[in-house]
Amino acid sequence: MLLAGLHVILDGAIWWFQLAMLCVLLLGTAALVRGMVTRTPPVRWRWAPPLASIVALMLALTVAFVPATAVLLVVPTADSWGAFGRLTEAAAGSIARQSLPAVATTPIMFLLCLGIGMLVIVADLLANALRTPALAGIPLLVLLGVPSSISIDATDPLVFVLAALSYLLLLRVRALRRQTRLTLGLAAIVTVGALIAPLLLPNVEPAQNGNGSGFNSGVNPVLSLGQNLRQDIAHTVLTYTTASGNPQYLRLISLENFSGVDWAPDPFRQNRTNTPDAIAFPPGLSAEVATKKETTSVTVQGLSSPWLPLPYPSSRVSGLVGDWYWDPNGLAVKSPTGTAANQTYRATSLVIQPTPAQLVAAGTTVPPGFDRFLALPGSMPKVITDMANQVAGGASSNYEKALLLQDFFRNGNFQYSETAPVKQNYDGTGMAVIAAFLAAKSGYCIHFASAMAVMARVLGIPSRISIGFLPGTQLLQAGDGRTTFTVSSHNLHAWPELYFEGIGWTRFEPTVSRGVVPAYADPAFPNVPVPVNTAAPGAPSGTASQRASATGGARPPEQANQPGGVGNQLFPLGPFGWLLLALAVAGGVALTPAAVRVSVRRRRMRGLRRGTAPPLTGWHEAIQTAADLGIAVPETATPREAAELIVSASGGAPRDAVDRLRAVVERASYGEAGVAGPEGIVRTAASALADTRTVVAGLRSAADRRRRLGAILFPRSVWSGIRRAFGD
Repeated sequence: MLLAGLHVILDGAIWWFQLAMLCVLLLGTAALVRGMVTRTPPVRWRWAPPLASIVALMLALTVAFVPATAVLLVVPTADSWGAFGRLTEAAAGSIARQSLPAVATTPIMFLLCLGIGMLVIVADLLANALRTPALAGIPLLVLLGVPSSISIDATDPLVFVLAALSYLLLLRVRALRRQTRLTLGLAAIVTVGALIAPLLLPNVEPAQNGNGSGFNSGVNPVLSLGQNLRQDIAHTVLTYTTASGNPQYLRLISLENFSGVDWAPDPFRQNRTNTPDAIAFPPGLSAEVATKKETTSVTVQGLSSPWLPLPYPSSRVSGLVGDWYWDPNGLAVKSPTGTAANQTYRATSLVIQPTPAQLVAAGTTVPPGFDRFLALPGSMPKVITDMANQVAGGASSNYEKALLLQDFFRNGNFQYSETAPVKQNYDGTGMAVIAAFLAAKSGYCIHFASAMAVMARVLGIPSRISIGFLPGTQLLQAGDGRTTFTVSSHNLHAWPELYFEGIGWTRFEPTVSRGVVPAYADPAFPNVPVPVNTAAPGAPSGTASQRASATGGARPPEQANQPGGVGNQLFPLGPFGWLLLALAVAGGVALTPAAVRVSVRRRRMRGLRRGTAPPLTGWHEAIQTAADLGIAVPETATPREAAELIVSASGGAPRDAVDRLRAVVERASYGEAGVAGPEGIVRTAASALADTRTVVAGLRSAADRRRRLGAILFPRSVWSGIRRAFGD
């Protein structure tokens, strides 16, 4: 029941069945061991059930996750413990990469099985071995509190109520004097109060970050981008359609300020008059540049961000709910109180179509007031400045420099990777990260964008970084004939924008294997020049034949394995494998009582044969055999009454053997030590063994085939011991 509360933080449902099977295995193991030692002094054996559960947990983890390192795929070895450690490290990395609801990857599933397994063992220990059921609520509370510790709104009220009722039931079972009315009254007060109190208390709103520096308030946008890209499973963020049917980049925010340590946006300047029904004209765009009007209809699903994803530049947004304002610096649209989640709106924007000649004509002009878009720290790593000048320092215009920079990254043996080259602070955009990226030639979009923007500033081109979404994946046409695009968390992207006088802020795409290179920046299109860097003739330069095709919707494969070298390849079980394991565990649990019963019977017969068994051994075996066959012998019955029931059930025979076994019980219970019983029978080991075999054979021969099979596979005497253990 409490496992169901994790559905708010874990995606899918297969994890619930896996954890439920593990709980059944651990509790069943403890119950079986407790049932076998139920007649043993409890102080001596109270630790046996939890110890058996710990062994069962280790064996289950070995079989499920690292069977290749175990003896006979079951018994863990030193290599198994090492693999457990690597799985734990990989789980920590997977948790850091994912957002809610997270996907229960193999490492996360290992951590869940280990943690919940230990909680189950501790709860069973407190409730049964130490007989303190009130304290058993502590590990259950830990499990119930996991969603709340991650998110204030993540607790499922229904699960909370059911957990509270279960805890009260647990206390009631242990109560010396059961007060049903009082229990129900307390349960009603607690559950109703827990549901009504939040409605009566004032709302607590999470604080909003005044500078709006990220997707979620107070979160660095670069860090959010990296974490979302490294999710194992993509989550749909939004869908959109366009009037033209063409895909669109959707921008959230622009980062203009480079401190040398990282990129950051300008402080948001909120003006109540800057409503999104009329957004300012983009800076620097002249009337000579061709533009085309576009209408984009967006439906946001899973984006918790105060920033609105929009095509750039948008001139009008309609249909928004709540307060939204545009910033005069970057023309981004933000809400001071809400998020973009569940918003449906229509944006009117311009598709700017500059010609290569217009971009060349912009020359190297930097308008007044744009010096801040050229700002660089005083101490730049030499590798960055040298590389910028080597790649594009001799080009004649800013446009040609931008083409050379873009081509350097897309056709310069760079690789896309979300886990390399920097192990610490990898999501940073500072000078040290850029230098490491240029040396390793491996990184993801934020590194490509940051490196090109910084190198553009080195060459005198105003630059900034935009963070938003790639165009996404094209779906079937909508009912109105428009093409629908879906955007996922893997489509989060960063790209550089360079400023050209007369055109304004212009997008480039340096990230290899990602995004779409604009027509004005692709030499494969007519009139786009193939620039030459005259200052560095040996520098690499791309041609139209060398340029790789761009894709907008696909996510490139990761270039590195998960941390610690542990990935899904360590886990050999797929969904079908889990089903087989579930059936095997269920079958093993169901047949364990049968194995226990066979073991007990063999031990008794061996003791009788050797003469080492206690006097009542034969009688106990006869009573349990009768119980297995469905012959009810009340615990309050006297030996003579029990003997009559056994004789009647076995068709009247073998009365002599039953009487001799019954006589032993009466002599042991009522007779004097060393004095023969009323029948004057002198017992020997051989006759005790023969009488027991005769009685057992007579009971079995009188039963039909179905009852005999049931007695073998599902012995009632063992199951009744389990029920008594749970009842205790």
